[in-house]
Amino acid sequence: MTIDPPPDDRIPELYADGVFDIGFGNGMVRIDLFSLSALRKDDNGQPLPAIRQRVVMSLPGFLASLSALEGMRQRLEAAGVLPPNLPPNPGVVPAPAPSHAPPSAPAFQNPVQATIQPASPSPTTPATQPGRPRSPNFG
Repeated sequence: MTIDPPPDDRIPELYADGVFDIGFGNGMVRIDLFSLSALRKDDNGQPLPAIRQRVVMSLPGFLASLSALEGMRQRLEAAGVLPPNLPPNPGVVPAPAPSHAPPSAPAFQNPVQATIQPASPSPTTPATQPGRPRSPNFG
């Protein structure tokens, strides 16, 4: 069974500069997408990230999305758009993996340098970065 999409002019589009935060709670993965604000700036005049949209997925849907994204990365490499073995966020030093994540877990990096927070805080959970907005849906 296939689903025919509506004509292109009827599909809403959303632009995002990247993923601001990813959390898991109550069986659902919540992904906050951000774009850089045209109005809010930091002390150096650089635009600050502003959360624009949230995507909420079941765990199986999230895992299927990871597979689809990896497939797109491979197609971009094959087309010569991306160099082979490009790191997830070139030019950005990866944050250390949280102690609660297994070492083989993929590291989700973004320009904000946010660390992934567990849905339920624990005594070993690293503190949230100062000045970083948090969503009540991420625990």
